[in-house]
Amino acid sequence: MSRLRLALLASIGLAIALPSTAQSFLERLKAVAAAAAASQAASQPGAQPGSSDAGNPALAANPLAGTELDKIFQKKPISNSNQPERWPRVAITVKSGSTGVFAIQGQRGLSNADCMVFDAKLWHSAKDSKNFENLRLCTPAVEALSKGVAYRTLELFPRFTVPRGENSTANQRTDGPTQPFYLFPQDIKSQQQWVMGPWNNKFFLGALLVALGYDWDNDFDRRLWVVSVPHAAG
Repeated sequence: MSRLRLALLASIGLAIALPSTAQSFLERLKAVAAAAAASQAASQPGAQPGSSDAGNPALAANPLAGTELDKIFQKKPISNSNQPERWPRVAITVKSGSTGVFAIQGQRGLSNADCMVFDAKLWHSAKDSKNFENLRLCTPAVEALSKGVAYRTLELFPRFTVPRGENSTANQRTDGPTQPFYLFPQDIKSQQQWVMGPWNNKFFLGALLVALGYDWDNDFDRRLWVVSVPHAAG
């Protein structure tokens, strides 16, 4: 249970953070995605039985692979809890999500082609940054990154990101170098659509943090924040 935070998404109640929750979701995720993809492929002219988009390398790829962001927090861990490192920092801006990303966990409609599009800004120091734009994280990559990982919910995701005594931008959310006070947006829509419900987007965001190598067991690591998230229509 001590490794539950590795995937993401914190919660007040540890009782809802059981590994079986994540495992059952992933099993549903795989089954639903395969069924949806097969159905979609079969409906296309000239489609062959059993064909789907599951083999598309672009959908299955970890968007951070081969970049500086890949497992960056594992490669540069906190070494001193009394004076934790403050660099590198990563700011995530989620730009869009397909319909299945905003669906209830396990509902039909989530397919291999469902993706979350995001930008990331990596800060090596206050004056040295690099932008990664329009990265796509899709269902097959989420499944691969999440395999064997137990997720927690986002209910504590508004965790603060700056150690006591350091400056922050308070409620103004930018991509840095100075961090906002809270890790996750505090507006009502963001909270309702990304924190309070059993939506698939939590697993997409969780898989992204896994790809970054972010360790939720390390309470001294405050080098990551989400600038903003999109809201589902309606």
